[in-house]
Amino acid sequence: MRKTVILILIFLLITSIIFQFNNINTEATNNIDIEQIEREKRNWEFVNHDAFATNYSPQNQINVDNVHMLELKWTFPFPPASEFLRYQEGGIAFEGAITPPLIVDGEVFVASNMRNVYSFEANSGDMNWINIYEHNWDKAKQELPEVAGGAPHIHGLQYINGNLFTSTLNCAVDAIDSKSGEISFSIQEICKNVDGNYYSWPMYEGIGKYGSPSHPGPIYEDENILVVAITGATAAWGGGRAFIDGYDLNANPPERLWRRFLAPPGEGDPEWALRECDKGWFFSYPEWKESGRMGIPCNEVPRENLINDWGVPKHYTSSVAAIWGQMALDQETGIVYFGTGNQGGWPNQTHVTGPNLYSSATMAVDVKSGEIIWWYQQVARDMVEGDTSWNTVLTELNINGEKRKAIIKYSVTGLLWALDAATGEPLWIYESPILKSRIDSDGVTRGRTSGHPCIGCDPRTQDGYWNDVMSHYDMQEKKWLNYPSKDWFYWIPARAGEADIALNTDLERIYVPVAGGVDKAVKADKYGTLGVRPGQDYYIDTLSKNVTLYSLDANTGEEVWSHFIDGVAYRGGVMTSGGVVFLPVADGNLYMFNAETGEIIDKMFLGNSLVVLPTIGYTKEGEARLFVISGGRGAYAIGGITQQNVPGAIYSFGLPEGYIQEEVVEEKIEVIEQEVESQIKEEINERDNQIEQEDYTIYYLVGIVVLIILTLIIRRR
Repeated sequence: MRKTVILILIFLLITSIIFQFNNINTEATNNIDIEQIEREKRNWEFVNHDAFATNYSPQNQINVDNVHMLELKWTFPFPPASEFLRYQEGGIAFEGAITPPLIVDGEVFVASNMRNVYSFEANSGDMNWINIYEHNWDKAKQELPEVAGGAPHIHGLQYINGNLFTSTLNCAVDAIDSKSGEISFSIQEICKNVDGNYYSWPMYEGIGKYGSPSHPGPIYEDENILVVAITGATAAWGGGRAFIDGYDLNANPPERLWRRFLAPPGEGDPEWALRECDKGWFFSYPEWKESGRMGIPCNEVPRENLINDWGVPKHYTSSVAAIWGQMALDQETGIVYFGTGNQGGWPNQTHVTGPNLYSSATMAVDVKSGEIIWWYQQVARDMVEGDTSWNTVLTELNINGEKRKAIIKYSVTGLLWALDAATGEPLWIYESPILKSRIDSDGVTRGRTSGHPCIGCDPRTQDGYWNDVMSHYDMQEKKWLNYPSKDWFYWIPARAGEADIALNTDLERIYVPVAGGVDKAVKADKYGTLGVRPGQDYYIDTLSKNVTLYSLDANTGEEVWSHFIDGVAYRGGVMTSGGVVFLPVADGNLYMFNAETGEIIDKMFLGNSLVVLPTIGYTKEGEARLFVISGGRGAYAIGGITQQNVPGAIYSFGLPEGYIQEEVVEEKIEVIEQEVESQIKEEINERDNQIEQEDYTIYYLVGIVVLIILTLIIRRR
């Protein structure tokens, strides 16, 4: 009996040793690694999810069948902005956040309107770090006189190669290490000594000013080039000459490779609009309604309509406003696509002639050289605020049986365009029914109207809103929207398309919110010195505020379904994932729709206004979470909640603990299969190459021999 016990112990010892050898470097196979879950499912790395700005996450753990079960997992109230004024001497307390949260490998990143960047654990909400933004406003203006100041808010972060990219208030870009919260590198004084940024007028002589810069653009991976946009028209009407740059990140510090100006120099350029004319298109609303033409090639426009674009000399109140929407980058071609802000000299454009290229336009630019590939101007000679700044979506559409890369672009006008990504040729245009001007059977004009008295009531032209590039009067003689009247005119609705759109690439559906009832009265006024706006405007309560969510066929632009929400208008963005469309609304409700049918699945009320795009991603444990931001600087104009300036919070929602569904199990099985397949391939390669790899069979043989010898010895005794 004693001998048998000894034999068993020896056998177990040898077996244990053998398995210890055999299990070297195999522990990872026993657990699910979040990094093995498809990156596009687990992460939200850009403002609008991915490099194509789709606002679509293909995760399916939170889905149409269980989204009504979401429960609050954690929340983080943002500290009052006043607590950070000691870090921003001479600054403004700007509450809350309007940046969509990023989720990267189980960590959440968000920037507040005071430009502080936070990192949280997605699962628990525990803070990893905070990068507090420090800025002395008065000192900054002395060191860099081009800086005009302005509101400190920021529209978005993006994550690339371990860094969070953010802009600052002194014409700079920071790269923040996502693990430590420390600055990895900065590109400073981007707007210093800009060519052509000088004005000489009786009421002002000096440099143009730059306000809050756009958030950084994408990186072209093949050559490690970062795109940066600096624009000049803000609430201060500072006139800084707008441009985009390409920076070589392989250099230390990064070096500027090229600069592409978006407006002419201060002294003016009589042929500015002619220099890239062979590459561009203009949209003309009356032409579209009359003939169906969706774009007029620039070379068909009479030369006299295009000369002296922006005026010669250019006026100091005029420039291209901020590019705050996410750019899209095609890594295959090295082309970056983006939409530009409005012409900043409105509403009095006495000194601002021509179509004002490249304001209120969509552009394609070669990242390697800065060369313009094509442009399409949605609003020629914009006289209100018809910017095209929100997300620029790059996708592939089926057009007449042919697959074509395309750009989907929304505009504050409320119209949506599909453009050929190679040429800029318009493929289709969508105008929602609520914007179509019409005179109904009761004699009442409805839809988009503008002007006083009632210019824009003509359904054919909406001439109180759109200027026609084919009209010499509109391009060269007209001075403001209702010229020669000096009375107020009406902008109805104002900023109907104040939102990021979403594209579900699997369903081939686009989701577009169109706001109504946010109306303005506008009046042209006299010019003043730099920073003095040549006009006035205020919000008017003429119609009930509302928002309509539309679902469109991405290939045709045809409406599939719509849902009308009364009593509140809209600002922010729409997101889709798991067969659900998430629509945050300013009355504090987050609506959840069935992406295919438009049926309301559920809604949740968060108390404060919701004007920020929600996002979705995974915790390190592999659980999907929905992230929502509430509060901040609300505005009575968008309805639902009275004007507010509250810090607000970030919320994390997830499915109930222990909730199991087939999709989760299948996803984990898929991950395990991928890991096993990957390891088998690695083992085969290692054995084939015989690189630092031992055959563990020898250990088994040695163990068996030792066991036999010991057995014989014990038996002889």
